[in-house]
Amino acid sequence: MIITLTMNPSIDYLYNMDSLKLGSQNRSENPVRMIGGKGLNAARTSAILGSEVKTYGALAGINGEILKKLTQNEKFSMDFIELKVGETRNALTIMHDGGTQTEIVEEGPHINQKVEKKILNDILRACRENINVTSICLSGSVNSKNQHLYKEYIEKISNEFPDIKILLDISREQLKSVLLGNKKPYFIKPNIHEFSEIINIECIDKKDVIYQLKQQTIFDGIDLILISCGEKGAIVKYNGDIYDVVVPSISLVNPTGSGDATVGGAAFAIDNQMKIEDVLRYSMACGVANAMEKAVGFVTVSNVDEIREQVEIKKIRRLSPI
Repeated sequence: MIITLTMNPSIDYLYNMDSLKLGSQNRSENPVRMIGGKGLNAARTSAILGSEVKTYGALAGINGEILKKLTQNEKFSMDFIELKVGETRNALTIMHDGGTQTEIVEEGPHINQKVEKKILNDILRACRENINVTSICLSGSVNSKNQHLYKEYIEKISNEFPDIKILLDISREQLKSVLLGNKKPYFIKPNIHEFSEIINIECIDKKDVIYQLKQQTIFDGIDLILISCGEKGAIVKYNGDIYDVVVPSISLVNPTGSGDATVGGAAFAIDNQMKIEDVLRYSMACGVANAMEKAVGFVTVSNVDEIREQVEIKKIRRLSPI
């Protein structure tokens, strides 16, 4: 069983337009509407592949009610707190001018300490009640004054359930807090730009990433690090080994949610106790398969199966101790 956390879910709207002109009225066909947020997108992917998934988080306002209705046909179950103040955010993605992607994402409702504690306690209770929980995905932004929220969650979960693997997909100050903490997640998935921000050194290509993985100590204690490099695939570090992962070329439809689907694919493979090569194949295949769909954070099993057979994995070298 997989648990995912979405502290700041959204209602996602995808617009496809030939062109977008700033300062002018732009007309579009009706958008594709789906529920969103990194943890929900990861949950959807894992559930489509066949895992039992339960997701936690917070909803607010009219959008929160709409989001609940939109989840009725999802394959995962939800246990979300309903906030009395605020409004679940909207997230707009506009695909235009030959594949250019423009996003407008709202801030979302504020999460106070009481809500933070309640959600954590709900997750811990679920782990106590279900011995089949294999992994917990902590994903996305949170509108909170607590810059150490995810660090605190990881510490509490790891102390009580050391065998449950924590997959982390966050950024900025929350991620930096985790990396400097004593308890580390099992998995992180920065893209090459986020990786560069973390280490404060610009990485242009895979060679730069490989070199920096050898030099940097901030990632010590994390078993699986997947640095996505767009259409070039990814560089992966797993228990000291480095892998170059190459993905097949596709006709891009909508890349929004591909990183979330990557996490969902990894969680599914971990949930099924697959070896590392298959974890990488499923994670990367799901990311690519999502980019072939108009919907956000969505894959089909047939596409994932076809793509994962084309994913190339090359072990580069084992990192020597620094």
